[in-house]
Amino acid sequence: MAGGTWIVQNKRRPGAYINTKGVQQTQPEANIGRVLVIGSSELNWGPNGAVELTAASDFQAILGTGLEDNRLIPVREALKGAATVIYLNGNDGEKAKVADEKLPWNFTAKYAGTLGNNLTVTVEKDPNDETLITVKTLLGAALVGEQSVRTTTASGLESNDYVDVTFTGDSTDPVGDVEATDDGADFTSEAGKAKLEALAASTSYTLAGGTTTPVDVTETLNDVLATENYNVVTTAGYALDSNLHALVATAVERLRDDEGYKVRAVVPLMEGAPKYDHEAVSVVSNGVELVDGTILTATQAAGWFAGASASADAGKSLTYVAYPDAVSAVPKRTNEQTIAALNAGEVVFTTLTDGSVVVEQDINSLVTISKDKLKAFQKNRVIRTLDTIATNTMDVFHTQFIGKVNNDSTGRSLFKANRVSYLKDLSDAGVINPVDVADLTVEPGEDRDSILVTLAITPIDAMEKLYMTITVN
Repeated sequence: MAGGTWIVQNKRRPGAYINTKGVQQTQPEANIGRVLVIGSSELNWGPNGAVELTAASDFQAILGTGLEDNRLIPVREALKGAATVIYLNGNDGEKAKVADEKLPWNFTAKYAGTLGNNLTVTVEKDPNDETLITVKTLLGAALVGEQSVRTTTASGLESNDYVDVTFTGDSTDPVGDVEATDDGADFTSEAGKAKLEALAASTSYTLAGGTTTPVDVTETLNDVLATENYNVVTTAGYALDSNLHALVATAVERLRDDEGYKVRAVVPLMEGAPKYDHEAVSVVSNGVELVDGTILTATQAAGWFAGASASADAGKSLTYVAYPDAVSAVPKRTNEQTIAALNAGEVVFTTLTDGSVVVEQDINSLVTISKDKLKAFQKNRVIRTLDTIATNTMDVFHTQFIGKVNNDSTGRSLFKANRVSYLKDLSDAGVINPVDVADLTVEPGEDRDSILVTLAITPIDAMEKLYMTITVN
């Protein structure tokens, strides 16, 4: 799939090339509510690479720790706003294992990492029926898996969320590097029986050999950014002086301009760093205090703003949206400081007189205004509107028109009619002002297989300022 912006009509690949420019005066996105969080902590567990998480996920099993862990603050905060977090986990290394010749099974940790060395498997015989065996998996002292089998059905022991089970039968030497058992389909009922009968009433086996090899996310960052399904990416959790913030911002600009992926970035403010000055990059400048007394820094609070931004559609502004569970902005800004931060293109959390903490204004880092990027481009709601239209137009062109519809007056009229109908839906939803048919033209391009589309729209913004005069008689 090809896309991006264009300067001259010289593209080689079939695709939709769309510019969004200011002029002087919906169908929901499939990836809405999905935020990409780049892991900033070493967890020593979990799949290496992108992991899809929701509020209902078993974080202990997937990442080796619960959401209450401070290392997952960016994920926890993002899920207060987003439906789905795509977590980039940089975990590699060796998996912990147990291969004991007394057992009819080998146990291997589900994932690489030193956390696997904290796993223990216990094998217990029922005191009233020695043919009944209970196999438990413990992480530290916590029970995380339990299953019962008979001595005659040992091959039926199944893997769980923490360990993979390989059946070895009555082999004298443990069997390694074989596929996990599949309900014992390939083994006789007697296989493993002798070993289990010879075991003591209760035995324990601790997995060992697990190692963590941290992965430098910068090595895979571009691939993940270009291939995962999300609409906002954040570097929440990284130190303010990390070079990853600038790398992600630059990558997002490239994805938008060169590949047509209308994704956006949320990063924390680093004092004294060069300005991002881009409509697709939002910069969070302060943090919040939560109701339980937890203080979140700007880099941690950026996780929530990223999640909320990912879930906001083209018809929603985050201006004055309350930060969940927050009781104070940290640090609080004076009126002058708030104005200075907004003028610098920074997202500011503000404490209102009622005690709630809100987003002062839903803006991005764009500060340089030009004929192609008007003042309206500083508003994230406007950018979401433009991105929604561009993404939908690209998707429709790819799925319904490329290679299917003739590039003649009839075909171009069909495409125009499709877009007019879509834009009317956006207008009816209060996303844009009504579009006159004359505001949309679909003409032949310079090549016989190309079309040139020109569209003039006016995105609708939310009320933000009230000027009122009261006259007293």
